[in-house]
Amino acid sequence: MDRTTPSPAWRRCTALAVPALVLLGAGLFTLRGTAFAHDTFHDCHYFGPSLRMHIAAWSGLACGLAAPALYVALRVRAARRGWRTESATASAVAVAFLLLGLLPLLFNAVEVWLLYQPDPSGGHDCSGLAHPLAGPAPYAAG
Repeated sequence: MDRTTPSPAWRRCTALAVPALVLLGAGLFTLRGTAFAHDTFHDCHYFGPSLRMHIAAWSGLACGLAAPALYVALRVRAARRGWRTESATASAVAVAFLLLGLLPLLFNAVEVWLLYQPDPSGGHDCSGLAHPLAGPAPYAAG
């Protein structure tokens, strides 16, 4: 092995850990949008985002931000050891996943922002024409 070639451990970590974090962040975004999408309303009452929605959104954002940080840390470590990483296939794979992971990272950031928005129905629970036409609510809002 050449002195300027990165070690197998560095290549393995770069080619597997960085894409794994990107895929985990995208998976958590998908999970929150599919499995946890119905956690906010139950029997036409708004309960707000559930704890598992918060965990999935914040974890997805953390994974999306940790992937580029890990890649930068691995590149800095390789540069300090005098390794040339520009031509490494592992580095190219990691960069490709990082570029593809920008969109899920943006979605996760918007998702976290949406967790803290007020009730989308404006306090009318299951919003629509049925509530205003039905008369006063059987319970006081607020």
